[in-house]
Amino acid sequence: MTRDELSRRVKAGEVFYQEDFSGLDCREADLSGGIFSEVCFEGSDFSGANLREATFTSCFFDKALFFQADIEQANFVQCALKQTDFREISTDSAKFVGSGMQAVDFSASSLKNCVFANCDLGGAVLAGLTLETTMFSGCPLKKADFSKADLHKTLFHGCDFENNILDKVSIHLSMFHGANFDGTDFSGLDLTHCQFHESTLKGCNFTKVKLDKSGFMWGKLEGSIFDGAGLAFANFYEARLTGSSFRQADMTRASLQYASLAGSDFSSARLIQAQMEGVEAEGTSFAGADLTYADLSHAVLKNTDFSGAGLYLTNFHEADDENTRWEGANRALAWGTNEKRLKSEQWGKQ
Repeated sequence: MTRDELSRRVKAGEVFYQEDFSGLDCREADLSGGIFSEVCFEGSDFSGANLREATFTSCFFDKALFFQADIEQANFVQCALKQTDFREISTDSAKFVGSGMQAVDFSASSLKNCVFANCDLGGAVLAGLTLETTMFSGCPLKKADFSKADLHKTLFHGCDFENNILDKVSIHLSMFHGANFDGTDFSGLDLTHCQFHESTLKGCNFTKVKLDKSGFMWGKLEGSIFDGAGLAFANFYEARLTGSSFRQADMTRASLQYASLAGSDFSSARLIQAQMEGVEAEGTSFAGADLTYADLSHAVLKNTDFSGAGLYLTNFHEADDENTRWEGANRALAWGTNEKRLKSEQWGKQ
């Protein structure tokens, strides 16, 4: 089988099933619209080929070459794509479903509106990759290299990350939902507007990361470090932050309602107008923090340290502050329990 013969047969509408085209030279071939099922293309070369709207089902492509190929609207379903080379491709709406893509190489490529569903991308090389409005669902991405990649409006749902290379990665307006990032080092990155809903980020390092308007709702972030991070308007609603550190972080107008903060360190943090109603902050340190206009109503603050904290009009309505330390802080500047509000709350529970 030659490249030209395969192209002619595709254009004639032939469907290929259980063929062996291993090592086939398909460079610059026009295979657009082709339908292939259980075909072996191991080690084949599709460099510069036109594969638009082609469909590959249960095909074998290990170590195949797609350098600068056109795969717009192509479909790869339950295919073997291990160590396949997709470098320098620019495509829209390609789909990869249920495929093994370990160590695949998308270096310097551009993917827009693409879908990766239940694909194993462990060890993938995504260095310099541009992703826009692309979705990854149920994809293991352990040890994937994202160095210098640009992720814009990208969705990762239920994906596992571990030992990833994130050097100089740029992530904008992207969402990680139900993702697992345990132990990841994000230090120094710009993650402004990124969302990590219901994700696991235990023991992660966010030191000096830009996280303004980011979201960690319902996240598991125990033992993570946010020292010096920019977290203005960040959302930690019902997040688990036990034993985490936010020393000198800017959390102006951040939302932490009903979050678990026990044993955490907010020393010298900027928490102006932070919303912290109902937080569990037993044994937490707010020493030297600026809590001007912050709302800690109904908070659990047993054995909490507010030494030297700024408390101008801080709201401690119905807060449990048993054995709390106030040395150097002017507690009189803060609001205590509002009797009218308390009466209203009690009436509402009747």
